[in-house]
Amino acid sequence: MNVLHLYPETDPLIAKHVAMLKVQEPAAGTPDIVHVHGCWNYNVVREAERLHRQGARMVLTPHDALEPWVINERRLQEKFSKTLLWQRRFVSHCYAVIAQGSVEADALTSLGWNPRIETIRNAVITSTITPDEMVRQTQAVYQKVMDSNTLELMDDATLQLMVTLLKAGMTGDRRWVADRPRIDVDETEWRRLLLYADHENIRDIIDNGVDALGIIRPDVHTASIASYLPTDYQRPSVKANDVLGITIETRRPPLTMLHLVELDKALHRPDVEDDSIGDALAAKRLTKHFRRLLQLLSEQTALDEGFMPLTPLDDRLTERLRNQLANHLKI
Repeated sequence: MNVLHLYPETDPLIAKHVAMLKVQEPAAGTPDIVHVHGCWNYNVVREAERLHRQGARMVLTPHDALEPWVINERRLQEKFSKTLLWQRRFVSHCYAVIAQGSVEADALTSLGWNPRIETIRNAVITSTITPDEMVRQTQAVYQKVMDSNTLELMDDATLQLMVTLLKAGMTGDRRWVADRPRIDVDETEWRRLLLYADHENIRDIIDNGVDALGIIRPDVHTASIASYLPTDYQRPSVKANDVLGITIETRRPPLTMLHLVELDKALHRPDVEDDSIGDALAAKRLTKHFRRLLQLLSEQTALDEGFMPLTPLDDRLTERLRNQLANHLKI
């Protein structure tokens, strides 16, 4: 994991804290995580946001800089309102905010700018925690950050593997994916794929695909891995006896992978009649929406044309559905 620390080097206490946390120097290129210390240095924040736009995830340790008395003092300064706006935006974009004690954690909670608050005491200013334990807890936060919204982090090979596993998992037969090349991914990518499957409630399908293809994968207990999830996250579910109705008719975001998987399985049922589906969709003016879902099924679960009652449609609204699927777990 590549972590870059950004901080005002003129502050000796922060500099000493960062020195304790620097287990190794960051590698070249865009880091996985940018850990910002302090929050009122505009140049530091601007650099962090630049790296964030390139794909880095941000973690913030304010070092008491967001305590009420600090904010009240800054209210007396000119252009405070504008400064407060960019500060609030920056804090809200951080994956996690690390408080150094319960009082600071309570202040950050009351501020309401970011709900993902962790408490890790600072070994520079207190003896209630050792430097080694402080480093261990901080690295646990980094891992939690990287175990969140893992779809965003997967490489193309892993995304292709997921499609193959979903196809094999739903059919239970390797012959359905015989024409697909064998894809090998490393342990990190397996972790990302399996965490995503757990959060989207399709882990059983993925595991079935692994078994059907006889693939050896790392043993990842995803249920015990901590992740950050959106505040409105609900584990995806679909009513067993109303698959087509829920997937097609409700259309309320977000669209989840579980909906697509269940729709794929429904279209393979022997009692599905193309004409009756087409008539029902036309009566409810859902024909185009269903065709858009078919386009996503062709991409995400490799649904064969023979099981498509209508021709897939790829247009602007299909792209909106793709974005719903991609951003379902986004912080």
